[in-house]
Amino acid sequence: MQKHRIKHSLVSTILLISFLLISACEPLQQPTAFEPTQGQEQPTVVIHTVTPEATLAPTQIPAALSVNGVLVSLSYFQNEVLRYKDSLINQAVQATDQEIQEKVIEYLVEQELLAQAARAAEFALSDEQLQARIDQLVAELGSGGALTTWMQANHYDDAEFRASLRLAAEAAWQRDQIIQSVPNEVEQVRAQQIFASTEAGAQRALNSLNAGAEFEKLAWEYSPESGGELGWFPRGYLLYPEVEEAAFSLEPGSYSEIIQSTIGYHILLVLEHEQSHPLTTDARVSLQAKALQDWLAQARSNAEIEVLLP
Repeated sequence: MQKHRIKHSLVSTILLISFLLISACEPLQQPTAFEPTQGQEQPTVVIHTVTPEATLAPTQIPAALSVNGVLVSLSYFQNEVLRYKDSLINQAVQATDQEIQEKVIEYLVEQELLAQAARAAEFALSDEQLQARIDQLVAELGSGGALTTWMQANHYDDAEFRASLRLAAEAAWQRDQIIQSVPNEVEQVRAQQIFASTEAGAQRALNSLNAGAEFEKLAWEYSPESGGELGWFPRGYLLYPEVEEAAFSLEPGSYSEIIQSTIGYHILLVLEHEQSHPLTTDARVSLQAKALQDWLAQARSNAEIEVLLP
């Protein structure tokens, strides 16, 4: 089995981190698709509106969600649904309205939980900092009218755009605290495996090992593309926990019995085991994503969340 088949899929990692990386620190895409026709007057964005104290709607406005008593307005939710639908236009398989609604609810809840934690930690984005960011966007796009056009095409008015920027900045700050808590060096093992798709094949390999065959030679025979090399990996990194558990329980230089997983049969040889070893970029991203997922799961379990959709 190739190395990448036993590790976490980076697709979910990249998606999870990209989902939460939307922050006021990133420039918006140039709205080339919305340039006005020649002679048409461009609208001018309102760039000095007073920012509302709350990022979400007051209680008298219809709400879609309540997260620990903080309301997400129905209009904000509906516009977020439209933005999500826009992002799916070129997808071969279209999500159902129910699936889209569930995704948007999940996103808004998690964003609000992160933002609430940031505010509890006394992170604050001042009105001046928020305005400076908007001024920067205006400069990047070339005019206030260009920003207004982008906002209109993406279902924002001025107040909601400002509130969204502030909420995204708060959520991004808390996200960064979580992922930065993952150290650069952790306990890791380096292992090699013999992988067989059938139990009979794995048993033949184990019999050969017990008869004195060289592990590395057999590993290359069973996996000629990689020699079964798994490299260094920390706890929580491998896709199959039963394989990882065996790896961390073996002494360096020893090999395991046959380990069955959902994809086949493994025999592990632990080459090295260190209490503190530098993480690869891939492993650190994976652990950061797991730390974020664990934090969000814990925050959700402790939160009072109510869906108020009509």
